[in-house]
Amino acid sequence: MCKEGNPLYETPTEIKVTAKDSLVHVGSLDSFDITKGGIKAGKLILSYFENGNKKQLLKAIEIYEKIIPDENFGGEYTALEWMCKLLTSPEDAQKDLLSQPLVKSFYDVLSKDNFADLKQYLQLKYHIVEIDKDDVETKKKLRFLEDFILFNNPDRERWEKTRENMAKFNIRKGERIADVGSGPGYFSFKFADIVGEEGKVYAIETNPMHLDFLRRHIADNDIKNVDVVVSQFEGIGLDKDVRVDTVFICSLYHNVYAAFTDFEREKFVGSIRNALEDGGKLIIVDNDLVDSTELPYHGPYISKALLTSQLYHYGFKLVDDYQFTPQRYVLIYEKVDIPTNIEYRENSIDDPCNIHVNSAGSLIRYRIIGTSTAGYTIRGKACGRVMYEGFEKNDPALIQKAHDMFAELWPQERIGDDYTAFMWFCEYYLADGEEREKMLSDPRNRMYFEFFGGNDYEKLKKYLYVKFYLEHEEDPDSNIETSFDYGGTDLPISTLNEWNEYFVFNNPNRYLWEKTDQMLKIFDIREGESIADLGCGGGYFTWEFSKLVGDKGTVYATEINKDAMKYLDEFREKSKVKNIRTLVTKMNDCKLKENSCDKVFMCSMYHAVYITDIEFVKDDFIASIQKGLKKGGKLIIVDNDVTDRDTPSYYGPGIMPELIISQLSFYGFRLVKKEQLIPQRFVLIFELEEKKKVGERKHGYKQREDQQPR
Repeated sequence: MCKEGNPLYETPTEIKVTAKDSLVHVGSLDSFDITKGGIKAGKLILSYFENGNKKQLLKAIEIYEKIIPDENFGGEYTALEWMCKLLTSPEDAQKDLLSQPLVKSFYDVLSKDNFADLKQYLQLKYHIVEIDKDDVETKKKLRFLEDFILFNNPDRERWEKTRENMAKFNIRKGERIADVGSGPGYFSFKFADIVGEEGKVYAIETNPMHLDFLRRHIADNDIKNVDVVVSQFEGIGLDKDVRVDTVFICSLYHNVYAAFTDFEREKFVGSIRNALEDGGKLIIVDNDLVDSTELPYHGPYISKALLTSQLYHYGFKLVDDYQFTPQRYVLIYEKVDIPTNIEYRENSIDDPCNIHVNSAGSLIRYRIIGTSTAGYTIRGKACGRVMYEGFEKNDPALIQKAHDMFAELWPQERIGDDYTAFMWFCEYYLADGEEREKMLSDPRNRMYFEFFGGNDYEKLKKYLYVKFYLEHEEDPDSNIETSFDYGGTDLPISTLNEWNEYFVFNNPNRYLWEKTDQMLKIFDIREGESIADLGCGGGYFTWEFSKLVGDKGTVYATEINKDAMKYLDEFREKSKVKNIRTLVTKMNDCKLKENSCDKVFMCSMYHAVYITDIEFVKDDFIASIQKGLKKGGKLIIVDNDVTDRDTPSYYGPGIMPELIISQLSFYGFRLVKKEQLIPQRFVLIFELEEKKKVGERKHGYKQREDQQPR
């Protein structure tokens, strides 16, 4: 590998954006990686389990041979084909295939109880059986089975070229290796064979189901040189005095980069530095951004430049990189001193395709929600507890105290979360009759209050109790930011998420943190115009636009989440609003009629388009915006900035505006205005210069008709 002139080595803090593709992708809704061929083969396997006819397996093999690797590269197909071949092989051949311990364990897990887990995986994966939206345990089981089948796939070599990659790791006998995010141990046990009895492998994992498998496999095979380590997000979990020669991370750092909070990532990377010997190696295997003309990896990826720019600031020097397939790369870093006195270089919106990375912070942040939106800080919880007790006891003094606590805290943390909304309810409670009527004079606010404040504040109190996990007491000296794995005991998870979004987004005090009144003036929305509010949610901006465009104008309120839109539909009916039209859309189509809109608006949405949409889905979605805009029409994007470590961040996702500006330039959108009223939020206004047609991407995906929101 020639390093001379390679920006990964020579200018690691610069990123050049050369195409429309996103630099990082953390996963898509599963129906976009389900194909007709995959469904047909999966049903044939299930049919075999029902009737024992091996011809069904042979037909499935024929399908897999046609669709591998043209569909779902790196996905479950090679593993399922391997299982079909095993089950159709003679008994002697089966014994030979199962002679390797890890392969035998793979088979044992999936064949237990007459293949119960494999049947369940096929039924759930291909939506033959649907999971209830509040069935947390089944969702966790499917996630485990998906990972187990992908990671411990006996035919993984076929797509990954595992042996060639491992030869480059230069792992030696006697070394100590930390396999971070080991999953069910595919690489851990390979490393154990290499380092031998004198070495040690630490299989580090968070998922209890993977941890159980690791322990069983070690015990069943009397493996002495692999220790299982339970990790948390705040660190890799090794004892402070443990040192290793190599830290290995496979198919995980894209999540560390994009889904961890700054606090979690700094603890995580700091624990890696603490565990590594001076001069030790950090080996990262991850999935690459693949050009549109190539077959893409089926799931998450991160560009090498994005990853390397961050690790440079953490004190990791790139010393080698190689790539045996377009979809998969290996980066090898050496632990060095953390650099100081790095020259700060300003990013320019006039040159958004040349991005300077000035800190270890990520350029995009997308919090992956596993079970719920529950999350809080210890300080926030203290405020919430006082407020809950105040409303429970009907105590004005406690409610006033809670209001003042939230008023002091909201500018300091979790900007945009529900703190100012809690203040509004305290203000309403403490107000006299005339003031209360004034607070409810806007019909949107009245409906909002009736929902949460009705029946003696019933839903507000329940929301407070669940949101801040008030049944549980933390150590006041514990981490300032925390979250919990809410199990849906007091409130179904789907309901909690739905209430959370409505509570936060339709907050009557939203203007306090967002400066909404000033922001609306920037949009320059005029009477009689047509504007589309994409991802309208509960309709906060939809209603503001409705007032601005007047009776002669039209607001198209679009949503893929029917539950979110129900509040807007109810508001329209109650208030008899005539100029709002609601549209149920899909991820790849905003459903606007051609040349129907003067302006298209997106708030707190483009970060999700950037980081979660498969490229061809994003292409189709933006094409549908282009179609809907009139000539000279404007695309208005409001999103959350990634702030420096000295500035309180927005509580949820965020994205560097240059990533949006550079990406949309490849679609024919020219930035005409950028405004930033607060550090946590920006406004970008684009004009469509030309409707650029994007190239076709090779894929076999087809969206299901019942496509649900991300």
